[in-house]
Amino acid sequence: MVKQGRFAKSSKLKQIKQIRRRMHHPAGRVIQPDQFKEFVLVRYGLTLKKKYHDSDKETMQRFLMELLDVAGTTSPWQLNRIVAETFQNINVRVPYQFYQRVLLNWEPFVQFLNKEIPAVPLKNRVGLLGAPTADDLTGIVARQLAANTLLATGNPQIMKLMTPAQIDSLVANLTTDHLINWQKVAEVFEPMPFDTSTAPDKPTKEWLDQLKEL
Repeated sequence: MVKQGRFAKSSKLKQIKQIRRRMHHPAGRVIQPDQFKEFVLVRYGLTLKKKYHDSDKETMQRFLMELLDVAGTTSPWQLNRIVAETFQNINVRVPYQFYQRVLLNWEPFVQFLNKEIPAVPLKNRVGLLGAPTADDLTGIVARQLAANTLLATGNPQIMKLMTPAQIDSLVANLTTDHLINWQKVAEVFEPMPFDTSTAPDKPTKEWLDQLKEL
């Protein structure tokens, strides 16, 4: 079984409502860099989260949390690199359906980033460069899924032995006409069922179990 590792506790997500109550910023007020992540998560809760349905709300929020940890407040964000690195950090801590949901929900998510990140009232505002298109993201996700098929074996060192051509071959096995073939992905991961028993709390386990059923 694929071990999910220690993904973010749901308690961190519950803190957002508390943060929202205390983070009222009058026009023109500047926030400190250590408030950046909380500010963006509050904006997500007030805007984009309402547009998603069911488990997608939490999936995209957790992806945003991971992305913010990678990106920080150094400007400008090189978003292609940041997104790829975020997926690398997540790797097999989630079932493959997580990647499918992020890909399906990408367009409104990247619009949120393009609008909200530069608007965060830091003294030195954060700009964005190189936001992935849907095609770009498909390529990033396909390569990460290919890597995950190796990581899921429990021998992460095997990645270091793979040549770029071998990785490309794995990607090709998961795609059809440059699109991810989710039936093929399911067939690859089916022999390695995702284990949610190590989830840090009940809400996180419930969310992961919901993803597995999609």
